[in-house]
Amino acid sequence: MPDPKMNEQARASMHEGEGVTDSGEPVELLYTNLTDPSGLADLLLDARVDIRLVRGTCLKALEREKQTFIRRQELESHPRYPDAFVTCEELQKWKTDAAYRSKVRIIGVSHVWETREHPDPRGNQLALIAGAQLWHDEYSWYFLDYMSVYQFYRTSVHQNRSFQYTMMHMHFFYTHEYTWTYRIEDLAPIEEADLQKLIQVFFTETGIPEDGKVDVRHLADLVENATPYFRRGWCEAECQWSSMRSKSRQTVSLSNVSPQTWTRAPMAPAVFQTKVANRELLFTHQDSAEAVKELQARVFMEKADECETLELALLPPREFPILSGALLLYKHLVVLQVSNSQVDCHGAEALSTALTMRELHLNNLRIPGDAVRKLALGFKGNGTLLKVTFTWCLVDAEGAEGLAEALACKKTRLESLDLSHNVLKCKGAKHLADALIQNCVLQELDLSSNIIADDGAASFAGLFKSSALKLSLDDNCFGKEAIAILQKGRDEVLSTRGGKVDFMISYTGGPKIFQKEFGVFATIFMISLFTLFGHVYLTVWAFCQYFQREELPPPEAPPVGDLELFGVWFTVPSILLVISAPILAWLQSATAYSIWTRIWVCYSAVWIPAMQLYTLVAIVQSPVDLHVWWYYLGGSPTLLWEASILLLAWLVMFHPTQRAVFRLYIRECRKL
Repeated sequence: MPDPKMNEQARASMHEGEGVTDSGEPVELLYTNLTDPSGLADLLLDARVDIRLVRGTCLKALEREKQTFIRRQELESHPRYPDAFVTCEELQKWKTDAAYRSKVRIIGVSHVWETREHPDPRGNQLALIAGAQLWHDEYSWYFLDYMSVYQFYRTSVHQNRSFQYTMMHMHFFYTHEYTWTYRIEDLAPIEEADLQKLIQVFFTETGIPEDGKVDVRHLADLVENATPYFRRGWCEAECQWSSMRSKSRQTVSLSNVSPQTWTRAPMAPAVFQTKVANRELLFTHQDSAEAVKELQARVFMEKADECETLELALLPPREFPILSGALLLYKHLVVLQVSNSQVDCHGAEALSTALTMRELHLNNLRIPGDAVRKLALGFKGNGTLLKVTFTWCLVDAEGAEGLAEALACKKTRLESLDLSHNVLKCKGAKHLADALIQNCVLQELDLSSNIIADDGAASFAGLFKSSALKLSLDDNCFGKEAIAILQKGRDEVLSTRGGKVDFMISYTGGPKIFQKEFGVFATIFMISLFTLFGHVYLTVWAFCQYFQREELPPPEAPPVGDLELFGVWFTVPSILLVISAPILAWLQSATAYSIWTRIWVCYSAVWIPAMQLYTLVAIVQSPVDLHVWWYYLGGSPTLLWEASILLLAWLVMFHPTQRAVFRLYIRECRKL
């Protein structure tokens, strides 16, 4: 961008195209949609704006040949780089072909201008971009102001108007959801050995644009600009636009000094305007400052109004108060994700006042226990926040105490809390267990991998009486002692509340505390299977017995009598029940199915055992040795059926817990 040290006449030319007659219509904003790829493509295809994207392969070639950035006007006709720019055909394909679009990365480069005449005379920034290897060079399309936009001095009306249109749409390349930002903050001082380096630039000895020309000059002839990145108004605006994307990972910092640089949080327009007013940010001249302030406010409000999910990463402590002020303007924000950042007490306290979203996901934060307590103040009594993830944040017992105070508040509406992979230990678990006795809203709590031993795990036994929570204690270090206490607490509730227990615990290792109830449910399930088999088998057996005896000659078997015919008639209800089941399922009639269920349960519980006994007696008392398979199998279902009935009777009569479970099962069956 233009430099604060440029003289007034040159500055005016940079922005207004001085010396060029322009009698056309006033330049105005043409495109506003910052989420639709078609809008970005239309901007790049618009001949009035005439922005050109530079191929990554071109930058790679320049770096390989020890060159530096080439001005747009000269690059257009450069014989060595005829394919430097992305073509209209490629842009049109990017607009219409989603598969092709996913391969391409459009990158806006935010960087400092090291001199007034050239942004990167020593090639340091070019080397950073070419050497980053963050995306395939063939599919990396760069917006680099010096190469993509007509530069000073602009010699035609078209060049001047193109520059003006570009200034109005500059933010597209830093905040559009389909662009990325590569930020270069490094600014190394020019050393003595660099002063004789030759650079091709537009240069004017007198400062008058008309007297200037494209010339090869020594670096010593150029005007150095040592203003740091964060003091430059345009750089800060580009950085702020980049922070307003829904995913902060689309902003990448390139640096020779540090492999990982902190990012910025979205900044409310009032804060940005205050920084400009206090001259914390420097612009070429006041007109630029006013234009950028207006543009930053408009872009921020547009992005904030449409943003539902905001993902931020690599935030330093100083950015959280700024983030908190901005979040209050995100009226439709649903999910906030912050990862790999550092939070202090001041930042946590500020963030606690801006928790208006439904979900908050914090991952891999460096946040002390007292800061967690400050942040938990925002959970307390919060009727909007429903889900919080607080993982890999080293939350300790002090932090857990603050979270427990928030959970104990009756106005807290939090439904899900994930505290896995922290260091709560037993003390932190006890704080949470005590608070949950008073909480009837929280539905899920994950305490996996928190170094919780027997005392901590056993503290949750009291929740069986009143809570409907699903608790995960996977990968902790408690053993059989805690499990025994939990099982005792569950059994007591089962015995006193008729088998109704809503509090559920899951963990890895050791016997499950629910295994005793499984016996009753497994038995009932097997009885149901035998019941179905009994209905089908006895029907087949009765008909086979009737017709088989009818076919045998009188010397070998007595004639068919009333007993066999009675057995056939006994199977008629079974036939009707089995056939009607799929018909009722197809009709989806709740009333008919309820009646069918009651008949099935009552008929199976009384009639089927009687039929089984009848079958067994018939086989034993038969005077004829009938060597057919259904006679030999006749006794097996009977014996299995009776054994299941005896087992179930023993469990219900002599074990209070299982008796409660059976009552619960009967009630659930009746609800059908």
